[in-house]
Amino acid sequence: MQGDYCDRILGDAGGFVSTTMETWRPVAGKPAVLVRWMMTEWCNYSCPYCPQTHGRWAEKGNGLTAHAFDNFPLAQWLEAFERHFASYRLSLVITGGEPMVDRKNTIAFLKHMSAQSFVECIRIDTNLWWDPELLAGWDSSKIILMCTFHPTQVDEEKFIQRITKLIDMGVSIGMVNYVMDDASPQKFKERSMRFAELGVILHPNPLWGKSGSYTESDLNLMRMALPDRDFKLRSSSEITKGKSCHFPIVGYEMNYKGIVAVGCYGKCDGGFFEEKLPKLPVPDRTSAVPCPFNYCSCLDKYSFLVGFERNLSTNPLKEYSKALWERSKVTAEVESG
Repeated sequence: MQGDYCDRILGDAGGFVSTTMETWRPVAGKPAVLVRWMMTEWCNYSCPYCPQTHGRWAEKGNGLTAHAFDNFPLAQWLEAFERHFASYRLSLVITGGEPMVDRKNTIAFLKHMSAQSFVECIRIDTNLWWDPELLAGWDSSKIILMCTFHPTQVDEEKFIQRITKLIDMGVSIGMVNYVMDDASPQKFKERSMRFAELGVILHPNPLWGKSGSYTESDLNLMRMALPDRDFKLRSSSEITKGKSCHFPIVGYEMNYKGIVAVGCYGKCDGGFFEEKLPKLPVPDRTSAVPCPFNYCSCLDKYSFLVGFERNLSTNPLKEYSKALWERSKVTAEVESG
């Protein structure tokens, strides 16, 4: 399925052996793989800026809907994950929509996968509307949450109560992603302090204006809160096209239909329930490929750019959280004089 397109994109970007690749493609031991799974577009929120369909039964062609477990049974997904990744160390990102709306199947999936020896990390992108007790009574030590705070969609006190309960349960929270569609930079600072008291870093996520760009105030806030290169990438002030990146040789992207793409290269795709997954033909285990896009603002992808050297574990969100905490310390020192 990869054809000539994948052959053309390789260029001569390979050959750089990095500490990141020592983690993800070690000379000895099992290689690690990152799978970004958009499990669903089904969501219990109605954010006006969200382009997704939100409906569980939204038609997506070929008799499929917007939710993975309605398209194929849980057992079939589990069998495919084990068949494809049992010989790897798997880092899985589950996103949506809101994955936890389907409490029955998602929790059953998480319980099974977290018990598998080949699974090292499961990140869940969630708006945290659900009862933390869903994670009680079983080993959730491999799970890390990226909790998105939508102030127009949730009561802040209830959100913080759920954060507190999860922390008390020992569940890891990588960060709270703050969707800033109604707040000033001063409000961000106030909320940052409140979450910091809980041991959680608050991450600014201002919305683009009608012009399709950030305001100067938003840019200043992001510049203050984010590590320098993360700011450049998230604000699209750094061009990534043609830069060497390892994400396509360690990562897959998959949707609720079970369509799998190699890294960022959507044309090099296949089906999750086929015997084998598509692979990008690279000359050796540490080769990199040129980024096909002008800009990249996705943490899971740009943190694999050659020379970034952050992903020294199979838990990229945890590594990013560390960087955010370090940045917050520097900012606090500057502001205190």
